[in-house]
Amino acid sequence: MKNRILILTIIFSFCGVLANAQDHVIDDSKNPQYLFIITGDTGTFEGGKLTFKGVPIVTFYSMAAKRDVGHFLVGTFVEMWEKNSSAYKADPPDGTISVLDEKGSLGAVIEVSNPVSTLNSITFKARVLEGKLPPAFNASSFFLKLNVTEAPHTQN
Repeated sequence: MKNRILILTIIFSFCGVLANAQDHVIDDSKNPQYLFIITGDTGTFEGGKLTFKGVPIVTFYSMAAKRDVGHFLVGTFVEMWEKNSSAYKADPPDGTISVLDEKGSLGAVIEVSNPVSTLNSITFKARVLEGKLPPAFNASSFFLKLNVTEAPHTQN
């Protein structure tokens, strides 16, 4: 009898935990978080500026419960950044860069702000937080997680 009471107590406790957890579901639709991937053919890091060249598009992936993936022109990324710029100025985001060279790949964590784009390039004001980045590099990918006020839409 004691075992049955103990088992029932555990079951009811677990059900209470589950019910409570359902009441605290996070609504991420109001402040969606996305992973943006900027891939460049070449790049430079000098004078506090990080530039990726050969970047016609930026790819994005939703980190929310509703998964979304797509891409848009690099200029659209800068426009989206400007819509959210007050949050990014208060707390500049950082991302991870992976650079491929003749010895393999190397990575660094970079804090970025103030993006500016041309048709096939993007430049950020940047600061290395961890790792090293050469002044010039070849193929690279920059992974940047951002909260945005509205979901980005893919361009064809």
